[in-house]
Amino acid sequence: MTFQLIYYSQQDPKWKEDILGFGDPGDTIGYVGCALTSTAMLLSGHGYPENPKTLNQKLKNVGGFVSAGIRWNAVSQIYPQVNVKSNISCLNADAPLGLIDASIAAGQPVIVMVDSTPAAGLLTHWVVLYAKEGSDYLMLDPWPYQTDVAKKTYLMPRYSQGNPLQRSIMHVIIYESFNASGGIAQPGSTPATGTPQAQPPAAPVSTGTGTARVKADVTWGLNIRSSLDTSSMANVVVSVPAGSILTLLEADGLSKIGAINQWVRVRDSQGHEGYAAAWYLEKTQTAAPAPAAGPVTSPATEAPASPSTPASTPASTPSTPATPQVTTPPEKPKLTVVVKTGGAKVYQTASAKSAVLSTEKSGARLSVVEAADKAASKIGVAGKWLTVKGSNGKRGYVDGGSVKK
Repeated sequence: MTFQLIYYSQQDPKWKEDILGFGDPGDTIGYVGCALTSTAMLLSGHGYPENPKTLNQKLKNVGGFVSAGIRWNAVSQIYPQVNVKSNISCLNADAPLGLIDASIAAGQPVIVMVDSTPAAGLLTHWVVLYAKEGSDYLMLDPWPYQTDVAKKTYLMPRYSQGNPLQRSIMHVIIYESFNASGGIAQPGSTPATGTPQAQPPAAPVSTGTGTARVKADVTWGLNIRSSLDTSSMANVVVSVPAGSILTLLEADGLSKIGAINQWVRVRDSQGHEGYAAAWYLEKTQTAAPAPAAGPVTSPATEAPASPSTPASTPASTPSTPATPQVTTPPEKPKLTVVVKTGGAKVYQTASAKSAVLSTEKSGARLSVVEAADKAASKIGVAGKWLTVKGSNGKRGYVDGGSVKK
């Protein structure tokens, strides 16, 4: 379906006094609910009717908050056909404008973080970008700035704070909705009342854009999942054996094959569709014979990857196959770092706003689980994120400024 412009204000009396997620009494939707409200506008525009009040409750039901901070991936637990495709921090780098433009062109608006005040420091605020005009974006702003979507509201006049466009956006969240048809309604083209008509999630008509093969050393089998949540097996559509040929269902699917912490939408030979871990796939130049074995009958999971860039969903540790098989052992960490005085926190993603996986004491030694040549330049540098294994064995991200060699 075409994305419809739906406006909600976090200041609406219907929900502004509601506590956001599991936050403190002062953490109301009206005060800090811009991310939640932006997500509600995005879902509603795609045909999944939610307002900040209903979405707040549904996300709480699935543990979708860390205190008052939204877990972006939790949305797919409510709507399996809506998944986080990109989760990119741009605090210390230019925003990926090309990626934003491509998403909007595909009928997938983008949620971004901006600085809401010209005062010193960063006061974060989240808005929805749905079109680009010249060197600016049109947006849906959950703060009651421009409530009439029949008029155009631009990002730069309010949130650039004197910066160019690529430095005015500080975080990018791109959701992919399966039922999007590629269009976005422009201001004035469709009334936006805030109460969209409910539409059942339509199964997308998918056409292939190439093929990829499950690598031969994936002896445990590769899961195809309905969403990017790897915390359970509930969303596993099917497990396919090594050597299986999968049809790619994304225009940029081939560019992801073999890339660490990239996920690609695929279809197997039996017509099952979902997401597969791209780092366990290889490109195929010509059609290969179908594997003799059928689908893997015992559950399998994605083996862990060593990310070089923040991943929207961390990979899980593989379960032991029913029949022991010889596999290539994982590469041992090449570096360890020592936590400086004052300690350090290991976060779920490369953001201090994400969940804390462990709190490490001064002097603790952490294993670096990314390429040594890339990690070395980050050690001791504040604002650079290192991928490490914490004392509790969980993989996450630590600020480079809090550790030393």
